[in-house]
Amino acid sequence: MNIKILIPLTTIALLFAACNKQPEPKGPSKEVAKATAKATPKAVVPTILFRTNVKSSEMFTVSRNGQIATIDILVDLSACKRVSIKRNATGISKDQILVGDLPPKRRQLTDTLPSPDAYYYWLVVEPPTGRHRTFGPIRIDPDTERKGTYTSVEETYPWQAVRTQTRAIISWDFPKTKYSRISIVRNTSVKLNGRREIYATKEGVGTFTDTLPDSNADYWYWLVIKIKNKNIIYQGPIKAEFSTQ
Repeated sequence: MNIKILIPLTTIALLFAACNKQPEPKGPSKEVAKATAKATPKAVVPTILFRTNVKSSEMFTVSRNGQIATIDILVDLSACKRVSIKRNATGISKDQILVGDLPPKRRQLTDTLPSPDAYYYWLVVEPPTGRHRTFGPIRIDPDTERKGTYTSVEETYPWQAVRTQTRAIISWDFPKTKYSRISIVRNTSVKLNGRREIYATKEGVGTFTDTLPDSNADYWYWLVIKIKNKNIIYQGPIKAEFSTQ
């Protein structure tokens, strides 16, 4: 006696798919991952930072096209903690303006100059340990042919700080663009040491009211403006003065 067993077509299809299913690929083993990590060289602090006599031109160069200055770093500083560029119009190591903090892997910075005059640049490098090194100044020639279009940072990014006895009001009105972060920094003097951030936003237009810790003290403010995919712009210090209104 022949017995026929009927199996639904859907069941056959599921069984066929299960038999032909390929095992999902696994990630690399721990041994392979460790070997790959070892094969990737770690960033090393360049030996030039430990030399006593280093020409600034060995570290960086500056060039100019109208109002745009380009600073190119010639050394791999990716193992360092901080890399920054400073500028002034005198070449004397004081009253320098911080024009940019660079990620250590970045090797170029562009700076918008406020006038066709000559300017001087410094490169400041902070290694993982020990004191920072400063290189410069390197002079950038004036724009004698007036190729550039010049506007001051204060005109492009206007802001103000006024106060009462107990509060300061900081307001700003910046060009319409994408900002990664706009930080308000405060101190009881014009010195950089001791500053602290009190507010941060991504809005290019706004107002912030700061409750003052000491109503009898004077206060100075800075703005750190980080434009998305561009450089950092520093404003200040300005003293919060009592409003005359």
